Amino acid sequence: MSLIKTHPALPSQGSLASTFPWRPLESIHLLVDGDCFYPRMLEAIGNARESIYLEIYYVQPGRVADQFIEALGQAVQRGVSVRLLLDSIGAREFSAADHKHVSNAGIQLRLYNPLARKKFAMNLSRDHRKILIIDRTIAFTGGAGIADVFDLSANPQKAWHDLMIESQGPVVADWCELFEQAWMFYNGMPDLPIPTRISSYLHISRYFRPLTGVPSQTRVNSSNGVGDEQIKADLVKRIRAAKRRAWIATAYFYPSRKLRRALIRAAGNGIDVRLLLPGPRTDHPAVRYASRRYYGQLLRHGVMILEYQPRFMHMKIALADDWVSVGSCNFDRWNLRWNLEANQEILDVDFAAQIRALFEADFKDSEAYSAVNWARRRWWTKFQELFWFQIGRLIEFMSLHIKRRRP
Repeated sequence: MSLIKTHPALPSQGSLASTFPWRPLESIHLLVDGDCFYPRMLEAIGNARESIYLEIYYVQPGRVADQFIEALGQAVQRGVSVRLLLDSIGAREFSAADHKHVSNAGIQLRLYNPLARKKFAMNLSRDHRKILIIDRTIAFTGGAGIADVFDLSANPQKAWHDLMIESQGPVVADWCELFEQAWMFYNGMPDLPIPTRISSYLHISRYFRPLTGVPSQTRVNSSNGVGDEQIKADLVKRIRAAKRRAWIATAYFYPSRKLRRALIRAAGNGIDVRLLLPGPRTDHPAVRYASRRYYGQLLRHGVMILEYQPRFMHMKIALADDWVSVGSCNFDRWNLRWNLEANQEILDVDFAAQIRALFEADFKDSEAYSAVNWARRRWWTKFQELFWFQIGRLIEFMSLHIKRRRP
């Protein structure tokens, strides 16, 4: 039985929901690395009977993409309604032949925010979400795209380290609504007036509090881009309220001043604050160099920084005591300023223990820095960090001053 109405009302431009109420947690499963989450996602697609919604940022032609397209095409043949929403930049490697293959399979395909000169800076807005919804009863989310780089069985030494979570229960209805919004506004989300944004934030802060007397609960928290930073606001709030630990894993560390202050203050209060970040294996070395400019300040104030060594660490996780946030958001300034992002927050002791165990296992495969050994790094490394940090600031400055227009 479906958890929501068969034909939910589409959102209006004045009521675009990005954060949803807390719901009782019915079922959640942690799926770590591609050899775990890809088979489960393909199995769920193979069992679909009514509908499949797939919203994904990074799609790379190859074995994994072929498996998904084949599974989606077979679902269409069974009479399943299949909708596929790809970001126009994230799917740039998809050729005209790939698009034709998808269309010929009967899959409904839309590209989010196609590039156009008259959009100016709004071309920077991307759909960075990773969502798969099956029959409106099962939802997957996390940080992985549909690409061979996540396939651990094919690339045991080079596969990106990431995860997805599988959920069932009332929270799936909110994932469906979020997908409907992006599907409707695939040419770009409307830029809501500032008073509307402030009103929405106050409403969320007042009414979307955790459920009383419910030990296990969850909710969808997302960003509709263009300065919608509720994901960051909740993260900062949780770090400030933490009593034992505040651990974050992110693939691209480009934090806001508010987030850095929250981390430093928590460490100063005796909270166990740790950052799990990529080591030398990364797809954007320049971003890694730029992010390392923040290490010194954080290390001096007691924040522990660990760089994962075996493979590229692409996860996006936050753990504050028994609160967990998992999804597409790297908690960085660029993502939250421009992108559509989506995380699922979970308040559950057992699930928090699973995430803590995952962190602890990855800490063992990481290089830890202290303020002392960090200060001793080579001058050439320091120069590259300064250079790319300044380039990043220049790009950020320019992006904020490009005139924004709507088509």
